[in-house]
Amino acid sequence: MPLADYHRRAAVAASQVIAGFDEQLFEAALESTGIGLALGRDAANTREGRALADLTVRLLARLYPTLALVSGPGAEALCTELSTLARAVNPKITITDHAAVGIAIGLDAPAFERTFHAGSDAWTALLSSRAPQPVGDSAIPFGAGAAACFAAAAIFRSVLMGEPDPVPDDLTVSCLDGIDPIAPKVPENGWALPGSTVLVGCGAVGQAAVWALGRSPLRGDLDLVDHESVELSNIQRYVLTTRADENAGKAELTAATPTVGLTFHSHPEEWASFTAAHGYRWETALVAVDSAAARRAVQASLPRWIANAWTQPGDLGVSTHAFLTGACLSCLYLPTGQTPSEDAVVASALGVDQLVREVRTLLHSRAPMPPDVLDAIATGLDVPRDALARFEGRPIRELYVEGVCGGSVIQLGQAGRPRQDVHVPLAHQSALAGVLLAARLVRRAAGIEPGGTQITGFDILRSPAAHPTRPALKDPRGTCVCQDSDYLHVYRVKWPTEPAS
Repeated sequence: MPLADYHRRAAVAASQVIAGFDEQLFEAALESTGIGLALGRDAANTREGRALADLTVRLLARLYPTLALVSGPGAEALCTELSTLARAVNPKITITDHAAVGIAIGLDAPAFERTFHAGSDAWTALLSSRAPQPVGDSAIPFGAGAAACFAAAAIFRSVLMGEPDPVPDDLTVSCLDGIDPIAPKVPENGWALPGSTVLVGCGAVGQAAVWALGRSPLRGDLDLVDHESVELSNIQRYVLTTRADENAGKAELTAATPTVGLTFHSHPEEWASFTAAHGYRWETALVAVDSAAARRAVQASLPRWIANAWTQPGDLGVSTHAFLTGACLSCLYLPTGQTPSEDAVVASALGVDQLVREVRTLLHSRAPMPPDVLDAIATGLDVPRDALARFEGRPIRELYVEGVCGGSVIQLGQAGRPRQDVHVPLAHQSALAGVLLAARLVRRAAGIEPGGTQITGFDILRSPAAHPTRPALKDPRGTCVCQDSDYLHVYRVKWPTEPAS
């Protein structure tokens, strides 16, 4: 079966988590394996069930070329609706009615030869390889969203990593705080955004956060900031994006998400220009960007409260920050030593360390690469000159992103290439980080605020740790903005009611 035309980026992501990655074997496994999604009556008739099924299809359709949608009695209409969604995500997808392995949603959903049963109970995600799981009908989508991510991860580990038992026991994960079942009884309505709130970053993590927030009963105005547009390679993990959305503005596209009680305002600009135009009044900031520098920039604007989501090699997660009493966001992203500049990283990746000055100029000017630079890169990478022909007349950043990071010139899985710090997450990794980010905001709106700084992390390719949440103290070097007297003074003037301890 043909793979999606944005498949290449998914292969890059897979190459970073599968030991001894072989691209041909990977593609052969995808093309030969249909993945099933079975829907029971309660999947169709409950809000959580519909949310779980929706995100599951958005995740599976981006990677697998064959999807079997199987409906039990009462779920036929939902099955048809999801078929349309899957084809919008991947127009090349084949929809069938049979698969050997798949995900079942609902107590009466049909089973496959190998079935992962997904369910949810408000904030809690449920997953089992043994028995059907219930699906709640609350207005809270976070357990359903997380369950879709863990179920997609189980499929990935089973089909593409060859793990015989990726869900050894029944899995229960609370999006409130870790694995334990919810201690306090949390209301399901009456939630309002805690003051002016902004989401910085409408990429994979930000889109998943908005997917969840839009389904929640949270009310208020949420500003969305992102200056970039959707590229073809982004579609492999952007859950709100269909194939037709290539070149759409990320902020505008995300702001078009259906919502129960929120009003989204798109701002297609960088954080610096956004704050220059709209000020530094933001009480709450959700951070879904992909660089340490961008995170430090948001922290430097001194929001009252920050929630930050990340994906990185080995884990994903979310952190919440108390500027006065715990680690601020900058504390987690301070440099620990001298790091190479971007031009040095790109020059090294292209095998032309001796041309770092030329690379710096080309990155800044975005001018086409001269023929002699392409010749040097071909020599440095030890590839035929013809392999770079399609990059003639194009900026050097495109060669770096597509050719090295994207694997179109350098074979995926080749030792040291692409650099392991050029992290490309899988779709379900980014989506879970976004769902957790949204849950942290709503948890605060619901009046649950543990205080201090908390970090919650998951390695979605392994069983969750028993205690995924831990506190974090300020950076011990004393060089962070949260330990600077000027920043502390401005913060206290800005937020005079914030407790100091």
